[in-house]
Amino acid sequence: MNRRRLFALIVAAQAALLLAWAGYHEWNRSTAATILLETVPVDPRDLLRGDYMILSYKISRVPKPPGTSGDDFRNRDIWVSLRRKERFHEVVSTSWSAPDASEASTVTVRGRIQGPANDSQLTVVYDIEKYFVPEGKGQPRFREMVVEATVSPRHTLGIKRLLLDGEPYP
Repeated sequence: MNRRRLFALIVAAQAALLLAWAGYHEWNRSTAATILLETVPVDPRDLLRGDYMILSYKISRVPKPPGTSGDDFRNRDIWVSLRRKERFHEVVSTSWSAPDASEASTVTVRGRIQGPANDSQLTVVYDIEKYFVPEGKGQPRFREMVVEATVSPRHTLGIKRLLLDGEPYP
């Protein structure tokens, strides 16, 4: 095989891999179950990365799983079961391993422990804590912020859209 064909094959394989990856995430975003999460912005700007918001969620503070002792769980995976209560999903239970079968009314997501624990609670990150504001939009003004999140088949969360005062943003 000559060098041009080999180069073209490598470029085509890389393009196919990127398109498949993007297609998987777009398919997941459009077909996965969605949940609403109570959200609070924490920090509006980073001079190196541009406008973005660091988000905090009510489901980020979870109780320790039953039978847990010790206080250093940093970077350990945790499974969080959520159930819809009124408008938003809230934490029902936590576990160190994936639940066998979840109830129809619960959604199980996987997060990662961040920082040391206090007496009864852990701080969990779900990799949806940053939302980049479109260039030129500036910092939005709002009274209520809600994230509509998708739950993938692998039990990970993704931001589908941001709702400010009930309206999609941007």
